[in-house]
Amino acid sequence: MDSPWACVVWDLDGTLLQRGRGWPVDGVEAVLWAWCAAGVEMAVATSASTAQARRVVDGLGWSDWFGHVAGSGPGADGKDAVLAEALLGLGRVLPEGARGAAMVGDSPADMWAARVHGLTAVGVTWSGTPADALADADLLWPRPDAAWHPPS
Repeated sequence: MDSPWACVVWDLDGTLLQRGRGWPVDGVEAVLWAWCAAGVEMAVATSASTAQARRVVDGLGWSDWFGHVAGSGPGADGKDAVLAEALLGLGRVLPEGARGAAMVGDSPADMWAARVHGLTAVGVTWSGTPADALADADLLWPRPDAAWHPPS
């Protein structure tokens, strides 16, 4: 699946990884590989600590796919701050840095953070988040190998 965005910031747990587990969501690595090969800038923005998130990304062999990994810690408290840090790590200063960018996540906080900063909010339901909980999303994505669609 091609990305319509030049920049994508991903949530970690429940989005890239199966919720509460340390392994990738089925099919997500194929998306990451394809988007990286196509030149899409990607980062991780997570509520986990930056050190923990970097260990996970490195341990999965994904370091080359992500230009920046941002997690909670001093100076970055709350998903909106972590998202801003992820974009800044890619050299995208807000508000202009939101142009052509999306946030992919599984929680209302991810959708809210995307909206606050002017990114396209893409809500994933593949980890069990009900679509109605992601009502603020611009698009819903049911599976990594499926097309996204507007919320109904």
